[in-house]
Amino acid sequence: MTINLPLGLSESKSVGEWVAADYRLANVFSRHGIDFCCGGSRPVAEACAEKGISVETLLSEAQGARETSGVGEQYNQWSLDFLADYIVNQFHVYTREMLGQVDQYAGAVAHAHGAAHPETVMIATLWRSLAAQMTAHLRDEEELLFPSIKQLVQRGPAGDLLPSLAPGSAQALIAQMGAEHEEVGDTLAELERLSGGYAVPADGCNTYRALYGSMAEFEATTKKHIHLENNILFPKALRLAQERAGAAA
Repeated sequence: MTINLPLGLSESKSVGEWVAADYRLANVFSRHGIDFCCGGSRPVAEACAEKGISVETLLSEAQGARETSGVGEQYNQWSLDFLADYIVNQFHVYTREMLGQVDQYAGAVAHAHGAAHPETVMIATLWRSLAAQMTAHLRDEEELLFPSIKQLVQRGPAGDLLPSLAPGSAQALIAQMGAEHEEVGDTLAELERLSGGYAVPADGCNTYRALYGSMAEFEATTKKHIHLENNILFPKALRLAQERAGAAA
């Protein structure tokens, strides 16, 4: 079988590398329940085996996705400073708005339907915890990590990734951001489970439908957000920092 995949990709490459090369492949992995953001470091063959699907099936679907019209956004080809700004403008702004909006929906639904549907009370509580965690996370990225990545790109070979922090903090902060992404992913999975896959019950009101619809949209958008950081921005920033350090030595 001849598969039209980006140069250098194979079943031994990670899920994240596939999606970084062509974001249209994200839909293929999502269709089979394969995590491409927080779990993007697993080889494609391993992810297929875990889900009980053949690599050949996935390859065929990947080829079909790449044959659709358009070329998709080439995030992996963008400069790191441009990508960092894009993430803030496209995803951080959205995330803050949605965290507040969904919190209002969740509180209203829990108040009106909590007696008949106690899971809505759990959802409202869990969402508040998620909102607090993600708000702090976005602030750390915007105030610490992203400005330093942009300085690294703009300064040249003598630059250090995080000049205002102690040596080794670059790797530590990126590792912290990655760990927090894992926690966010776990929380979103729990919210999906509690909501029954965002299935509105028969007695659900319009606010109930708005809540579950917004939660589903937020999950999909956040997976893309995390993918861009975990699989493109962070590893490329670390590699560039190593190159700069080597050139300056």
